[in-house]
Amino acid sequence: MRQGFYVVVFHHRGTAGSPLCSARLTEFGDPSDLEEAVAYVHSRRPSSALFAVSEGSGSGVLLSYLGECGSSSHLTAAAAISPVLLGQLWFETPMPTIYRWGALFHRKQQLSRYENSLRGILDVDRALTSSSLKEFEESLFCASAQHQQQQSPLKGLAPSLAWTLGERAHPAKDWEGYWGRNEPLRDADEVAVPVLCVCSRDDPILPPASTLPLSLFLSNPYFLLVLTDRGGHCGFTQADEGREEEEEKRWSHILALEYFRVVADFLKYEENEETCWRRPLEGGQSAQRRTETPAVPRRRRTNVMRRTKAQSTEHSDDAERGTFTWKRSYTR
Repeated sequence: MRQGFYVVVFHHRGTAGSPLCSARLTEFGDPSDLEEAVAYVHSRRPSSALFAVSEGSGSGVLLSYLGECGSSSHLTAAAAISPVLLGQLWFETPMPTIYRWGALFHRKQQLSRYENSLRGILDVDRALTSSSLKEFEESLFCASAQHQQQQSPLKGLAPSLAWTLGERAHPAKDWEGYWGRNEPLRDADEVAVPVLCVCSRDDPILPPASTLPLSLFLSNPYFLLVLTDRGGHCGFTQADEGREEEEEKRWSHILALEYFRVVADFLKYEENEETCWRRPLEGGQSAQRRTETPAVPRRRRTNVMRRTKAQSTEHSDDAERGTFTWKRSYTR
């Protein structure tokens, strides 16, 4: 807020004090709740530029939102710090024991709050006794043969909600099917805003840096990568001598805010350039129409055929030069 940004913190349903109002939990890459939150903020601040930052596994929802919404997203830009880019690989890659048990305990603690309400719908007992993140996720969102025989996948959901959720109203048939609809980069080609990813080679929680999808950052102009040798997982602390009493600073946060400012200034400059470019063109067309018009009184007609304005050659000129223009794709 000291940098001039208004801050809104988004929590998944049933976490961090957010109530669980329906008998369902959020899948790893389900952006429906985030989409509603962004739409609400946009309705309250329609003239403001919206930016989003995710840390760790929160990138699963953010990247899924950007891919599913495409050019209809209300966000101007996004940043992902220590992101989980390959969800299935992250769940299947063993992490140090202390981190694994810490993450698993946190998830079990959240689930235990609604243990009695969800026991008849989800395989809660198996999830609470699981010993890995993969087993925990699979027990909640993948339909086992035993659980399918006992309960209908739509039990506890209103018909209107089941229709809205679509395939997510039903548990995934298997582990592969689950990631077919939850992989964060499944719709990466549809992302229409710039995304900055900050990663570290010594991250103890994420898979090795050698597994990063570098081809995505090389081929897609909307994805930018910052890869450092040190930084840990969502760490990236900044040493500041003589200021030990002040709050510890993370240069990744400073970088994200500066990045948002640069993107906003860049897009504003482009809009001003386009406005200045169109004004002389429209003025020239108006002068041409005035010179072609005879200076004699005319009778006003009820139906007047107006001359259409000349079409902009901006896109064709850019195509000939082979340069990339930062325009949103309208595939969705």
